[in-house]
Amino acid sequence: MTTTTNKVRVASRQEKLRSRAVGISALLIILMLTVAITFTALSLAQPRPPEEEDDPPVGGPDPIVFGLPIDGDFTMLKGFCDVDLQYNATLRQWRSHRAIAIGAVEGTRVVSTFAGRVQSVRNTIYGTTVIVDHENGLSTVFKSLARDTAVNPGDRVEKGQKIGTVGTTSTVEFTTTPHVRVEVLQDGTRIDPNEFIDFGDK
Repeated sequence: MTTTTNKVRVASRQEKLRSRAVGISALLIILMLTVAITFTALSLAQPRPPEEEDDPPVGGPDPIVFGLPIDGDFTMLKGFCDVDLQYNATLRQWRSHRAIAIGAVEGTRVVSTFAGRVQSVRNTIYGTTVIVDHENGLSTVFKSLARDTAVNPGDRVEKGQKIGTVGTTSTVEFTTTPHVRVEVLQDGTRIDPNEFIDFGDK
């Protein structure tokens, strides 16, 4: 009887130990899962470093280089001058000349110096006038063109595209000489066209 009782006690004790071991193992597993989940959540919550951007291009955008406004032979009638006064024989006045007057055979093609959009086509005391707006606040103004132009307001033009032809429509400058008066504007202010146009030895 005593032997049987002892066996029962031993078996009961072993069962308790096994149950305790299982409980400890389960507790350890739960603890490990909790730590793993917490670590993952903290990792996701941390802000990621910004992605490295590509190096910016070296040298910036290409400089704007205007082409000649005349497609053919020409001569320089009067250069740009905003300081010294020049004599205007038609008006019989001494005036500054913030433009370049180019003489050429009547009907010679006048072309856009750079890509842009036609702002206006109108008649002024300087004759038939076309203004082409470019980028960076730059515009080219063509005056004393023949009356029939090749463009209309709002037209998109490319560098070298025909704007019109050399005429004699001006009533205040070289009225009997076929020519085109070329102005370059920067944000509406006349600047020296030689800064953008290479007229060579003319």
